[in-house]
Amino acid sequence: MMGGELSAGVATRDITPRPDGRPVFLAGYGRDRRATAIESPLLVRALALCDGPRLAVIVACDLIGLDRSDVLLIGDALAARGIDRDAVIVACTHTHSGPDTLGLWGADAAVSGVDEAYLAQVRHAVVEAVVEALALRCPVTVRGGTGRLAGWVANYRDPAIVDDEVVALQFIKPDGAALATLVNLACHPEVFDGTSLVVSPDLAGVACRTIEAQAGGMALHVSGALGGMLSPRTPDRSHDSMVAMGRAYAAAALAALAGSEAVPAALRRRRSSFRLPMSNPLLRQAHAAGILRPRRLYGDDVETTCSVIDLGPIQLVTVPGELLPALGFVLKAAMPGPCRIIIGLADDEIGYILPDDQYVAPVDYNDPGSQYEESVSLGPQTGSRVVAAALALLAATVGAEPGR
Repeated sequence: MMGGELSAGVATRDITPRPDGRPVFLAGYGRDRRATAIESPLLVRALALCDGPRLAVIVACDLIGLDRSDVLLIGDALAARGIDRDAVIVACTHTHSGPDTLGLWGADAAVSGVDEAYLAQVRHAVVEAVVEALALRCPVTVRGGTGRLAGWVANYRDPAIVDDEVVALQFIKPDGAALATLVNLACHPEVFDGTSLVVSPDLAGVACRTIEAQAGGMALHVSGALGGMLSPRTPDRSHDSMVAMGRAYAAAALAALAGSEAVPAALRRRRSSFRLPMSNPLLRQAHAAGILRPRRLYGDDVETTCSVIDLGPIQLVTVPGELLPALGFVLKAAMPGPCRIIIGLADDEIGYILPDDQYVAPVDYNDPGSQYEESVSLGPQTGSRVVAAALALLAATVGAEPGR
């Protein structure tokens, strides 16, 4: 089926929490880490794409993650406005200097760190950004390129597999100006460590602001297969190091786009939902105690989702958590195009997604040692089931029904 003219629109919303009233519990490291200052704003960034009747929206939030239950509430609000909820992907950058939106980092192990009023504001901001991006569409062409962020990414889990590929897509308006640049890297945005008490999008925010200053338009970062434990390799965890890595990432993305040509970009999308067993006793206990978000259980299973977006030869596949890079390479091998993007922490945050044969259950989930990733994973079958769902969507590319 031939596509129509590709159009795109962008919008942003500020979701920076203010540490001047209720405490802002920072997510990603230890508990009871209360923000005292704002390094730079947290944003929701929305990129809406249309091709005739076909629609896809990618939203990137400067947050640790969003549970499926909150994404479903966003979908309800979008549907109430006549927007196809299945067309919208809500991803999180996984910054470790943002507020607790999952519940794991409160004052102590028995208390959620989520501020319900703040989370309601986030959901509203996502909906408003999607609506505005759809309203502001204009014709675009798309070009893409790939590069490396060599020397900046390390893996702190054996066997220390690293994916330092940078993928960049740029959407160009008829006057030649950039409307949006989407960039993708597999690395935790955590140059700031657990001693930091500032609110910040970390290196992803620096990268986006740098690209916007140099190329124009809006930039958005989506995290790739960053699990197990792809983390910044910097001399220290200072602000200067964070800025340096963010600028290096931006430079790699812009270099990847240099000289690239527009490609035919017929839009297609597919989504599937599936269930996964939650065998992790720590997560089950936290769910039962109301510390985690109140998602629906199907017996011992949870339901989650994957999506695929095709833009001509360019492919994007989403996964609902922190995929280990070994599995990321499996998905990339199934994408034959020139630009292959994995969007992690998309439409859910189920924790680490490990290869089944690398999963070793901790003896003590509260003190997991080298099995940290397993202690925040649903269970030993998560990796194979998520990858199978994503591969099935990728295999359905030829002859797939268009998303509407």
